[in-house]
Amino acid sequence: MEIEGFRWLLSVAGQQLLAELNADAELNEANFLRYTTKLRKHYPAAAVTAALETSLLRRASQAKFPQASQLYFTREALEQATPWLVANYRQRHFAAGSHLADLGCSIGGDALALAQSCHVLALDRDPLRLAMLAANAQALGLSNNIAIQEADFTSLEFAGYDGLFIDPARRSNGKRIWDVEHYQPPLSTLERWRSQVPIHGAKVAPGIPDDAVPAGYDLEFISLDGDLREASLWWHAGQSGGQRKAVVLTSAGSEHSIIANPEQAAAALSEPCRYLYEPDPAVIRAHAVADLAAQHNLAQFDASIAYLTSDSMVQSPLLRVWQIEQWLPFNLKALRHVLHEREIGRVTVKKRGSPITPEELSKQLRLKGRNEQTVVLTKLQGQPIVLLVKLR
Repeated sequence: MEIEGFRWLLSVAGQQLLAELNADAELNEANFLRYTTKLRKHYPAAAVTAALETSLLRRASQAKFPQASQLYFTREALEQATPWLVANYRQRHFAAGSHLADLGCSIGGDALALAQSCHVLALDRDPLRLAMLAANAQALGLSNNIAIQEADFTSLEFAGYDGLFIDPARRSNGKRIWDVEHYQPPLSTLERWRSQVPIHGAKVAPGIPDDAVPAGYDLEFISLDGDLREASLWWHAGQSGGQRKAVVLTSAGSEHSIIANPEQAAAALSEPCRYLYEPDPAVIRAHAVADLAAQHNLAQFDASIAYLTSDSMVQSPLLRVWQIEQWLPFNLKALRHVLHEREIGRVTVKKRGSPITPEELSKQLRLKGRNEQTVVLTKLQGQPIVLLVKLR
């Protein structure tokens, strides 16, 4: 999408066309070209692209943004945007009425949420995304709380601000960047603002290596509806940092969290019991599996594998639970025999700590039967095992 097309989209004619497309149930990605050809007979090419992309992206963004029907996106910006529920949670790091800077604000996934209770200076170098942020802020009635500026913020000073949040670019040429010093800007850029701003946060890759976390920062992992969505670093003046926290959110509005205790003893080891528990991915990344095990008196199969077990049924929003119907040391011939006896014709394969791929196992089993089965490949104190389970 080009900025000229987007600006036309905000005109009376553009809004009328967008409304027509939004109401057209037949429009989809598959017939994008057909619609493009038809509309270009009546509208400029850039305007047609902007209208079609906006209508399609609004439909695709409904899970991320409850206000999607009012907002504007580019494809890349939508993919990278913070889900609204996550951004709403994150604004709690800042006191109401704070003056904040959102660096690398894009179309406003974070800035809009922050502006509900704070005053936000939103900075980015992309004029199209900033124009979209301005339109999004107006659509949500937040324009008075957001000041928008096109700038290279890495050279700016932020003395006098109560907090800042930065979303550095973590992709280059379509590939993920894992080294935090290759982010744009590098994560070390935060250091220059420590003496100026009492609270600052930075979005980082959920797979950030432990040794890449700067000293003095807390690390927070957030999952939404069971999927690990984001990780962020937080620095608070006067605090020692080093905390790892898991936050588990759901679309229904529930919220649960756990903070890892670095002094927590490892969970006891045990053979599989009656139930298999899988911690939420945010809990695993926060290194809080042992803490969760201690809370519910659960054991592990293997010290290196984030599966827990118990004979007692535990209900927790931080755990997914399966009933273990049978388990055995991994042996392809023995597993094939067990599944044949159960008349299993189709398996869903879960794995932790196993080199075998689900596709490879399914092919080797050569199953014929009328039933389905969930199979878990993992380790018991270093030795490969397989569990037959059903979701509770």
